[in-house]
Amino acid sequence: MTETGAFCESGGDIVNRRLQGILIRKRRQAADWSQETLCKGICAVSYLSKIEQGKTEGSSEVLLLLLRRLGIHWREEPEFCRETSNWFEEWYDRLFSGESIRELGPALTQRQEEYGNSPFFLDWLLLSWLTEGSPPEDVRDFVPAMDERQYQLYLRLTERFQELLRRSDRSYFLLEAGKRFFWQGEYGDAIVYLQRGMDQAYRERSLNIIMQCCIFLGNCFGNLNQLKQAREHYADAIRMARSLGRKDLMEVITYNLATTELQVGLTEDALYHLLSTPWNEAMYFHKLAICYERLGKREKVQQALEQAQTAPLKALPGTPDQAREVFSQMCRLVQLRLDDSNYLKNPEYGRILQAYFQNTKKQLPMSFVRFHAGWLDEWYVANRQYQQAHEFIRYIFLNNKI
Repeated sequence: MTETGAFCESGGDIVNRRLQGILIRKRRQAADWSQETLCKGICAVSYLSKIEQGKTEGSSEVLLLLLRRLGIHWREEPEFCRETSNWFEEWYDRLFSGESIRELGPALTQRQEEYGNSPFFLDWLLLSWLTEGSPPEDVRDFVPAMDERQYQLYLRLTERFQELLRRSDRSYFLLEAGKRFFWQGEYGDAIVYLQRGMDQAYRERSLNIIMQCCIFLGNCFGNLNQLKQAREHYADAIRMARSLGRKDLMEVITYNLATTELQVGLTEDALYHLLSTPWNEAMYFHKLAICYERLGKREKVQQALEQAQTAPLKALPGTPDQAREVFSQMCRLVQLRLDDSNYLKNPEYGRILQAYFQNTKKQLPMSFVRFHAGWLDEWYVANRQYQQAHEFIRYIFLNNKI
């Protein structure tokens, strides 16, 4: 890795020439050119080979000629570099303070040509990966050209948290480590990292990180059926979201709280919280339908299910098609329980219920499996499939890591 970032010096020279060497090699190989073809009339083949292997940085003039021959218009004018450096610094500040960077993705796509052909290529590449969910190209070859901050972000994107946290105690990285363990159902480890992240965020005075740690701590304790601790963390998160004007997060937090209450049988509390913060999200209406189902309000169950079919579906992980398939199964199960008093003997109910669990085990966090576990266990017992019930409960126990 380089010791400094890829930025322009006052004279217009580039600190990180290693990046240009890697780009030249990768673009040459992509064009299926030989080294002889690329460097003819510019430099010796042996000199190009050393540049591509990182054995020499190469002169500015030679590097620019090689890039130009590959059709790359390299941007390194001092004014461009100053403005772009400031632009990326603002986004890094927002990222590491826990602010939303939702609008960064379209901006990076729009400016791909200029940032992708400049000293800021690695910042563009890594942040595009972070916002879009996949890298525009293979990142591994560029590791030798990364500065420390870029390498830390690379470790976060590849989920190599042990190495990352040996290099940095930044609260953002501790939060991300905690979230990763939460999604894996390893709630004990998640709680450790989230509490460390919250302590560090207090030192950094990062209210956004503190709030997100509280949300995921609430999620962890909720999935462990420790309602008192879950409610305390959700209440703290709601207060912070309100002070920050984050209505979107207040909706999510209240939904999570209601889901936790439903899971432990506090249906009236769950309904109160859902109605207190309406949310135009399909999963919200699904939980509303379950509340009304448990309270015996059949007409309102049907109304909520109809609203669920037309509301946006954003709260389920996975591709849109995967999320829609799983959500359709969730709603169909509620509908069958509503329409058929003998649903436990209905073959369609059993078939959809088992298909749902196969999908969730492959696609979704353990918390989704646990929320619906009671219905599958109920079906196994009603149909005298005691061995399957035993194996399922054992699966839940082994994957609920405290």
